[in-house]
Order: sequence, then C-alpha cells, then structure tokens
Amino acid sequence: QEIVLAVQRTGMVGLGGAAFPSHAKLTVPEGAKVETLVVNGCECEPYLTCDHRVMVEQARDLMVGIRHAMRATGARRAIIGVEDNKPEAAEAMRRALPPQGDIFVEKVPTKYPQGSEKMLITALFGIEVPSGKLPLSLGMVVNNVGTLAALGRLLPAGQGLVERVVTVTGPGVARPGDYRVPLGTPISFVLDYAGAPAQARQVILGGPMMGQSVASLDVPVTKGVSGVLVFRGEDMASREGRRSYPCIKCGECVESCPMGLNPSMLGMLAAQREYDTMGEQYHLGDCFECGCCTWTCPSNIPLVQQFRVAKQILREKAAA
Repeated sequence: QEIVLAVQRTGMVGLGGAAFPSHAKLTVPEGAKVETLVVNGCECEPYLTCDHRVMVEQARDLMVGIRHAMRATGARRAIIGVEDNKPEAAEAMRRALPPQGDIFVEKVPTKYPQGSEKMLITALFGIEVPSGKLPLSLGMVVNNVGTLAALGRLLPAGQGLVERVVTVTGPGVARPGDYRVPLGTPISFVLDYAGAPAQARQVILGGPMMGQSVASLDVPVTKGVSGVLVFRGEDMASREGRRSYPCIKCGECVESCPMGLNPSMLGMLAAQREYDTMGEQYHLGDCFECGCCTWTCPSNIPLVQQFRVAKQILREKAAA
C-alpha cells in the first residue's frame, strides 16, 4: 500500500522504546483482519513523560497519524488508552477527536507496566493476548502515541524521522523536561543543555526499570531513546553492589509477574543452562523484561539479565 511504503521511507520505528519498524507493524498479513487500532498513550515507565507531552502538545498531528494508520491497516475504529493520572492529556485528546465518531479515548488504571501492549489490551478490553501470539491474533494493532504523532507530521510533508521527544530528568537536573532532540546528538550535549549535575554517577537511557546504563556520554540519541535519566551516588538504589543469594522460594517474583510466568523456575533453569526448556515449557518468549521480578526478589537475583541472555542464545540457535 502507498501509506505503508510512505511510512517505510520516513524510517519510522516505534518510539515507545522497542524501535520496531513501523511499516512492518502496519503491514497486515494476507488472511488477517484488523478491527481495532489501539493507540498506546500509557507511559512505559516511571520518570518518563514524553508521551504525555506529545498528547497535550501534538494532538492534531496524532489524529492525522491515527487516520493514516487506520487506512493502512483497515481498522474500523481506534481507541486511545490514557492512564487516569493524566487528565490533561485525556482532555486534549477528546478536544481533538474528529467528528466521524470512530476514534475513542478510554482511561485505564495507572500502574506499571501498563505501557506494554498486551497489558494495555487487557486493561481496555478485559481479554488476554494468547501465549506466543501477537495482538493481531485478536484483530488489533497497537501503536504508540509518539509514533503516530510523528507520522501525522512527517507523512504530509514527505519528510524522514530526524528528531524525537526525549524526557531528560533525575535528581539534581537543573532544567528537567521533555525535549525535541535531533537523532545522533551525543548524550553529553543533552545533559549540558538540561543542566545535569557534574557528579552524575549513572546515566540511564530509557526508564529505570527497563533502561540501559551507558558507560560513555558520547553515545548518541537514537530512535529508541525515550528518556535520559541522571542519578548521583546518593540517589542510587540501596541494593547496588549487594551480592546475590540462592532463591528462597518466597514466590514474590511469581506474584509480581504481569504475564503470569514463573520467574523463579525460569531463573533456576537459566542457572542450569536449560534454555530450550525455558522457551518450550515455561514460555520465556512471553517475558517482555519489565523488571518486576528482579526488583521484588529479596535474594537480589538478576532474573531479567538471565532471561535476556537465554533469549539471545535461543535466537542464535534458531538462526543457525
């Protein structure tokens, strides 16, 4: 389709953090049918506010992008999911709604990880995406508000993606806020502009739960960078540097897992390098690395890191 090809030419990817190519997400396989476009207006992590500002300040661009995505996928309706602690964003969305009556705004509870597409679908419709399946299996396609707002601005102008909105914040940052940052800008430039403290001990790209710390401030802002978080030594979590202990079978990780997995068993299998069992019997592929299990573990076991290694090994085996 023309719209999908135009999206591909923009170089657009998912701006929620995953950076999945947008044209691939808007391409509906033969035999599949999309009924609903789900627009993800939930911040994926604490500290981040870039999606909120996009909804407030770029509402018109967002509606144009939603309309393009609906045409590309054949969706008959679009539902914008906004967390209930963002009344300003919800009101901005409602004021910008077109008269056709096929785009709706729905509030969902504010909780982490509501920004995950599968969690958002459950919150909006009360149904679960089957294990190992995509939202497309339920006739849905999910897109982030930042992605669609950028498409609404870029497609009519025939331009490519050259900048994105980034949250820059953290204790001691003099001018925290959401900035439109050109792609390729070194992180050091961004921090200088925002007035980051010189004694910053750790800089995280993304959010505190799923983000990655950087070893060099020469790293550039890329399409998938939704936030730059700056922490000093006294701000770091008290668990830093603590050793890990054996699993005590408390079940905290199982209770906290939003996907209903068994992180405790997955962790033990990872320690034994039983990667195939992790994938085939314990649904490792359903884990989206939200970090809840790691942060609730009293034994300080780096579960998410173990799962990332296991996934990479399974991907390499599948590609061999």
